[in-house]
Amino acid sequence: MGSALIGVGADATVVILEPGDNSEVSGVQDSTEVLLRGDAVPALHSRFDFWEALPLHLFVRLDRGCLPLGTARCRGRSSAPADFDRARLEFDRPLTREMLDAVRPVPAPGPVPGVDWVDQVETDPIRALESFVLGWFPTEEAEPAGKESTAGEPDDLPEALAAFHRLARLRPAVYRFRNPVLKQPRRASGPLGGRLVFAVDGEGTRDWSIPWPPQELGEVDPRVWLTEDPFLADPETILEEEPLSRFLLQYTLYEAMNAALYQAWTYCMPTARLAPLWSMLCPVPLSPFLPAYTAERFFVAPGLLTRISSDENEAAVAFAALHRATLTPLLEHGFRWSRFDG
Repeated sequence: MGSALIGVGADATVVILEPGDNSEVSGVQDSTEVLLRGDAVPALHSRFDFWEALPLHLFVRLDRGCLPLGTARCRGRSSAPADFDRARLEFDRPLTREMLDAVRPVPAPGPVPGVDWVDQVETDPIRALESFVLGWFPTEEAEPAGKESTAGEPDDLPEALAAFHRLARLRPAVYRFRNPVLKQPRRASGPLGGRLVFAVDGEGTRDWSIPWPPQELGEVDPRVWLTEDPFLADPETILEEEPLSRFLLQYTLYEAMNAALYQAWTYCMPTARLAPLWSMLCPVPLSPFLPAYTAERFFVAPGLLTRISSDENEAAVAFAALHRATLTPLLEHGFRWSRFDG
């Protein structure tokens, strides 16, 4: 199946994988998970069932033979036999770091985006947003400029929101956030009056909006409202700390971390353990962001985004990177990880 060779016998199923760092391709994904993916092989469907009594033995083919990785269970597969073209396997015992490096060597990261845009956050947050988005998100086929608008002509939108949509035509990935920015902002009403909803929670439990029509004539950088349960008769509305231009940068940083292919999350630890990070991380001068009811501040390094939630005693850190190798040096700090893709 794909690059994996699968042997079926009377006593067990054997899977022989090729080494390499190929996310979403057949092979070892991390210390706990293996992905099989390729053309459909209906005859193998019954062997990759969570309740299958026969063990799954996994190996990786190296120069001097096949290295045994241990046994695994199938944690997910195509449901119908005729469509069986993928399976997700979980090791019964996680791989050691040494074994993981042998079977999934981490390649050099290559060029990574810089952090010069941080210097523009205070004076020109729209320019900072542009520099970050163009550096972090890959180029794609640009979307054609649309003529439609739900808030009058396009010029009626605040400049920060208009700039975001111009960027989205150059980097369509910013329209695919887990909590999307709407291509067409929609008008709504609430306890504080009319508003223009420009982003929504992916599960529909929250939205973000600006007063609409503008509360002050000629207002160029309006305040942002977070509305909880917006479809209730009397929803709760909270004023965000940052005006629209700076809020959109906060929001984009947060969603870029959610979407990053490679992530690392620490368990809660004493705040003093963060000390080694300050020499490598550059703070983004924005107020704490409240996406999940915990105030989080953003920090960056070349090719690395970081969120830190902390008080005087405890802290938790999340990292996101474009390349696996950008995360790997973090192992030197000895943190306990709930997830580590490096």
